[in-house]
Amino acid sequence: MVKTSTFLLLSFLLASAVQPGLADDSTLRPVLESRYAAMKSAMADRDAKAISSLLTVDFISIDVSGNSGSAAQMITEANALPEDQSRISNTEILSVEREGEVEGEGEVAVVQQRYDMKTTKSGPDDSKPNIELIAISTDTWINPNGVWLLQKTVTNQTDLLVDGKPFHIR
Repeated sequence: MVKTSTFLLLSFLLASAVQPGLADDSTLRPVLESRYAAMKSAMADRDAKAISSLLTVDFISIDVSGNSGSAAQMITEANALPEDQSRISNTEILSVEREGEVEGEGEVAVVQQRYDMKTTKSGPDDSKPNIELIAISTDTWINPNGVWLLQKTVTNQTDLLVDGKPFHIR
């Protein structure tokens, strides 16, 4: 079974000046949405260079079990996923909070996001159950040189539904 962190990376499928102190920064939101969209496109194309260009050198992904992975691991896992023509995914930004400036890193923003992926899979009995994966994550973006880069993603919750019913992953 594909690791949760791989699905989370798919969620990363989205640099501007913003006003400090905004709880939900409406100026920054469309910029980060475009960064998630660029990630989604890069992953669909299995373009490691394009994916890397959206991440910091020290990028880290932490899944719900506390397991962590690097950018290289995430790219390898994403590229190993089989192509799925029936997959539909969407990343929704739930909130954006500008954290201010961090010396040596530039601006920092924290995004709460929801990734929703739907597909169908052939079952052993020729059935085609509907599969839905929902992941809620906290992403940290930094803007060191005028370009927002994803530094960290922490998956807070993952739900897997098969034909609308919760399915437990061991």
